[in-house]
Amino acid sequence: MSTEPRPSSGVVAIVASYRPDADLVTTAAKLRQQFDHVIVVDDGSPAEFSGRLDEIEATGVTVIRRPQNAGIAASLNAGIRAADENGRPDFVVTFDQDSVPVDDYAERALATYYDARAAGRRVGFVVASSYSGHAVHTRGDVAGFTVAFDPMQSGFVIPRETLDSIGRLDEGLVIDGVDSEYTARARAAGLDVLVGAGCDIRHQLGRRDPARLFGRPLRVLGRELSYNYHSPQRVYYIARNGTTLTRRYLLKDPSWVLRRLGEETKAHLLRLAFSPNRRAIAAAMIAGYRDSFRGRTGVIPASLARRLR
Repeated sequence: MSTEPRPSSGVVAIVASYRPDADLVTTAAKLRQQFDHVIVVDDGSPAEFSGRLDEIEATGVTVIRRPQNAGIAASLNAGIRAADENGRPDFVVTFDQDSVPVDDYAERALATYYDARAAGRRVGFVVASSYSGHAVHTRGDVAGFTVAFDPMQSGFVIPRETLDSIGRLDEGLVIDGVDSEYTARARAAGLDVLVGAGCDIRHQLGRRDPARLFGRPLRVLGRELSYNYHSPQRVYYIARNGTTLTRRYLLKDPSWVLRRLGEETKAHLLRLAFSPNRRAIAAAMIAGYRDSFRGRTGVIPASLARRLR
């Protein structure tokens, strides 16, 4: 084990919230038991959720109420800024509102971080090892530590040194690809993105719909085929931001970009083939590709969002 000194100014958990349910009240209370401070950033939920946010605040966590929805990157960055204003913690840990980490998540992640540092590695951040029992995809190992391929941001354990050297999350991406961009940016700076040993998170993995042909479930090699359904507006972000990442990092890390692009292409083909609103999905993809090459970032244009509904 590493003999490097442990942090003195704490580890802060930052949770992005939107239309929170009652489970987040319980989760917030649990997070307080293992983190020095917990900040929940609500991304412009409607007024009827104010009472729920009051309940969360009553657990002893800090609640930041943003006036309008601006996306996951803006929410997490707001939490990081608030943490910095309250003492610049040595680590921040980002979570989605539907994520529940194991009780010693921070301890496990920091053990991986300090052991890797003791082995001479420059660590960008440490990520979850699995989500609800599904292991994260990996990319080999360095010095005996597992390297993550393209991890989800829920569970990122980001040290102060990384924030100071490469900055915060890219708010221009809004939602999809925010975690991928931060991973690519860290690696481009020569930093490792490592899987934390035993860092499991219970997490809702999103909606998967069965692929149907003539109304019947489609089977391939004896297994029922399914795909991740997303609304056309969400597909716009996936297409736009995925293309932006390809353009931004292809020459810096071609093997990572091409592997990611291959997986994303398969997902798009399944959506185009089996989504009930295929015409809107196709329009969203075309708009996303177009806007990426035009250099457009930020929230989807209101006129386009209306057309895709």
